Amino acid sequence: MKFPRMFYADRSSANSGAKAALERHATRVLRRVAHDLRLTSNAHEIVNDSRRGSPTMRVSLRTETFFVDVIERRCGSGVALSFRTRRGRSDLTGGGENHVSLQQLETTDGYLAMLDGLRLAGGIDLTCGGRQ
Repeated sequence: MKFPRMFYADRSSANSGAKAALERHATRVLRRVAHDLRLTSNAHEIVNDSRRGSPTMRVSLRTETFFVDVIERRCGSGVALSFRTRRGRSDLTGGGENHVSLQQLETTDGYLAMLDGLRLAGGIDLTCGGRQ
């Protein structure tokens, strides 16, 4: 997967337009992850958890069993991608965050390894994209 250069940029002095562009790119990346996992439209949702006026950004791919988040780093130096498990739709906190290096995800093997980990954590059947 190829990430936009914006994901690596120092965002310590970014304006609201740059934040909106970053949110659009993050949504596009998470749509690709959902597509590559073969999730049906009713099996996932992509939610923008960014608060208006807040300097941080979080866009989440949510399924019944896991989250995948694109999070703006606290120091303002790019974004991070993480995933965590959850116990149903009412669990909004989930388990501990598992951060994944963007450089690793830009390699084919690294991206496929992350998808395999998500399938395992979420109980996703590879043949049909649904729950086992």
